[in-house]
Amino acid sequence: MKNTITLIALLIVVSAFAQISVKAEYIGNSKFYDAVADTNTGDGSATIYSASAMLPLWIQAPAEEDPYKRATVWGVALSGTFVKMDNQNFPIGKELPSQVMNLGASVLHLRPLKERWSMLMALGAGSYTPENQLSAIHIGENVLANGAFVLVWHWMPNLEIGGGVALNNSFGYPMVFPAFYLKYKGGFSDKFTIDVSLLDGAKVAFGYNYHKNLSLKLATYVGGYAAYLQRNAQKEIFTQQNIITGLQPEFKIGKHISIPITAGAIFLRTGRYTKRALAAMFEPEAKNEDGTVRSSQFNPAFYFSVGITIK
Repeated sequence: MKNTITLIALLIVVSAFAQISVKAEYIGNSKFYDAVADTNTGDGSATIYSASAMLPLWIQAPAEEDPYKRATVWGVALSGTFVKMDNQNFPIGKELPSQVMNLGASVLHLRPLKERWSMLMALGAGSYTPENQLSAIHIGENVLANGAFVLVWHWMPNLEIGGGVALNNSFGYPMVFPAFYLKYKGGFSDKFTIDVSLLDGAKVAFGYNYHKNLSLKLATYVGGYAAYLQRNAQKEIFTQQNIITGLQPEFKIGKHISIPITAGAIFLRTGRYTKRALAAMFEPEAKNEDGTVRSSQFNPAFYFSVGITIK
């Protein structure tokens, strides 16, 4: 569930104190494969704008002898994603949304427990609409409450794993889901870096530090967004999952500003409607004769993004 994973991601990031990020993305045009009809039914591109802010309200600095630098933090996290899709040649009844807006706000709490453990808690709400305007937000239709409780084990100073539970009402009633967390940041020779995280989706990046103000990474990201809407006289959920791989030069300006630029390809961009019911999560769109599952998705396309992070 994207809203649950995002909540945990914001919860972890707030441990780094205040941070503001803004990003613009462009996905090139490609054909769309309809798994049910087993044929290409249209094509489309997309432009995505996103922003997030993690703002601590109260911080207790880590103990000097703590090797994991665990602060106690109360904070607020805000996020927004605005998607504009230019879809064409879709048959009537098969159209995908032309816009998606995801907004979220959460209150966060992070604190160390015993020698190697930390506790993470969050409570918030988000809206997932098929239009990029505030008037599309409707409580009871596309506004969800969510929460999380996660225990994190600090295996090493640069490796953390954890698990817990997440709560939301995606299907109209409160439900508990498992929540997982992984973060590793290491490297060798003071030049090569490895960054792996299971936070807001997933990320794997291999980097090289050319200079204190410039690094180059080969990165893969998994993420997505969703819209809760009325379609065919019933409540449905539109979800889109993305897998992106590209080269990412990152420019650093001083100690607090970085500008990552990514150029590459989006190898997977799904597009699927499902009923707003738990059973629909486990139902495949269609199957091949050998029993394997096939899914509706866009063909690979060019991808480009530029962002700025202030912390």
